[in-house]
Amino acid sequence: MSSLSQNLVWRTYHFVHSNGVVADLVYRSAYHVQRLLRHFRYRAVARDTVTPEELWAHRQFELSGGLITGVTNICNAKCSFCAYPKVVANKTLQTGVMSIAIFQKAVDEWATLGGSRMDLTPVVGDPLVDPGLLDKLDYAVKKGMRVSLTTNAILLDKNENYRQLIDRGIKEVYISTQGTSKAMYEKIYGVKHFDEAMSGIRNLLEYNRSRGEPIKVAIRFRNAEKPSEITRSPEFKKYLKPYFSSQVRVNFTVDFDNWGGTIKAEDLKGNMRMRQLPKQLNVPCASLFGVVVRHDGSVRLCGCRLVRNDLDDLVVGNIRENTMKEIAESDRAWNIIKGFYSGQRPETCRGCTVYEPVSRAWLEARAAEKAQRAAHAKIS
Repeated sequence: MSSLSQNLVWRTYHFVHSNGVVADLVYRSAYHVQRLLRHFRYRAVARDTVTPEELWAHRQFELSGGLITGVTNICNAKCSFCAYPKVVANKTLQTGVMSIAIFQKAVDEWATLGGSRMDLTPVVGDPLVDPGLLDKLDYAVKKGMRVSLTTNAILLDKNENYRQLIDRGIKEVYISTQGTSKAMYEKIYGVKHFDEAMSGIRNLLEYNRSRGEPIKVAIRFRNAEKPSEITRSPEFKKYLKPYFSSQVRVNFTVDFDNWGGTIKAEDLKGNMRMRQLPKQLNVPCASLFGVVVRHDGSVRLCGCRLVRNDLDDLVVGNIRENTMKEIAESDRAWNIIKGFYSGQRPETCRGCTVYEPVSRAWLEARAAEKAQRAAHAKIS
């Protein structure tokens, strides 16, 4: 794509996301469009299902998607749309912080496998809660990793984390926040940290611009308000919109998922809408080919969601005991994937609305990626 085309794309994107009337229309329509597209995708998968025999050769972890290292599963917010406050209240989540030794082992193995992208965001929790996060970031960057993370921004100002992240070489920062209403923020995020979060976001955007925008920033509104209510606010106009560029974007949430049944419709507030449960197909979910390393070294298929805890029946090994390659190709991992064909799903997957069945196009992309890596290795 030419620079002129790219410029037009991001300017159009920002027009949509800063014009309240247009944003309301686009996101209201997107809810129905996504449901329709999902319906057609599932029909296509049902007509031309990828067989277990075809999938076997591609059962390894998906290198292009990046490794998720859950540096901590402790959070400083209590979001109404997230399972975290419920599993903490039920005392089913075993919390902790990843040691530098486990992190280094995960990075080293991922690099050996050919991976080059890492996400420091856990299934639940905020990575900035980890007091050793910056040391981990330093190690990953030195190993040539392109590193990203998602944060609620509450701790961006602490010890000038916003500056440290940029200076130490992070490439992408995703911010999860409610909107620009303090009262609604406290209702949805369950904590009184609106001012800290907004200050952190402003400082991150300002410092990023002063450094020539070396990182991508995406502000993801988990909004109970309509997009127009956010875009009309003085805070949006003064502190966010002036920083829009090809590197800085905002978006709104079309619908919210159910965290495998943990989140109910009554947990959502205001303009929030629950994603409709897709038709259950006896086909594995594509997310099973991603991987998250838990803070204790446990390796879990899928870094998306949990129901009661993240030490569940999706855990397939521990990097303190086996290599990542051994875990990926283990019978335990394959049996979980293969089980979908006979309707056997892990607890988290049974009612999950993030489910995305493996498709023919997905398999072909995996095969092409594998062939490209093999060709590159031969040249090297």
